[in-house]
Amino acid sequence: MINTDNNYIYSDQVRFDILSLVPKTGFIIGSIGCGRASTEQVLVAAGREVHGVDISAEAVGVAKERITSARLVNGDVLMPFAENSLDGLILADVIEHMPLAWNRLEQFAKMVKQGGWILISVPNMRQLRILYTLLLKGDWPEQPTGIFDETHIQVMTHKRLERWAVRSGLSLLKWQNSYFFRPQINAIYKLINLVTFNYFRSFFDYQILGLFIKK
Repeated sequence: MINTDNNYIYSDQVRFDILSLVPKTGFIIGSIGCGRASTEQVLVAAGREVHGVDISAEAVGVAKERITSARLVNGDVLMPFAENSLDGLILADVIEHMPLAWNRLEQFAKMVKQGGWILISVPNMRQLRILYTLLLKGDWPEQPTGIFDETHIQVMTHKRLERWAVRSGLSLLKWQNSYFFRPQINAIYKLINLVTFNYFRSFFDYQILGLFIKK
């Protein structure tokens, strides 16, 4: 489905957590669900070639002015870029919106050259905030954006994402911790993860951030 309305509601802020995970290797980068491409714009300014696609006409209109290319696509398109055409691919908070997303990831991986990378960000549905809302309050609110975004249709965990990646011919290079709470809480989470060698990562991370390499 293509969204031609001027009602794009997602943030236009640079995702520094995404940028910190982007490898220094790879010149031609694709971004599916690029939005207004504020994050991808930073990569272009650093000398990368970044091509974005999105289902929002409003977002693509802005992205065209910021990155190498941006175009409108139908959300049902399985491979918006040619096979083996990309050195790297960014999937920032997009696959959780897709039906049969494990199959979509398998198709997306085909667009990346062997030895290339795919950076994936999805909401962590095992985090303590989710467990509190679901188990203690017995609710799952519908919200326009954020962890309870009403358009999320996939329940994402570290283990589930890694299983999808392996099925797609990808191997995990690294997870990155993601904290988006009050500084005092973040400090506690970081300390616990440090002393337990990230044993409780899946309960503390706000986002699941993973970098994968195509075998």
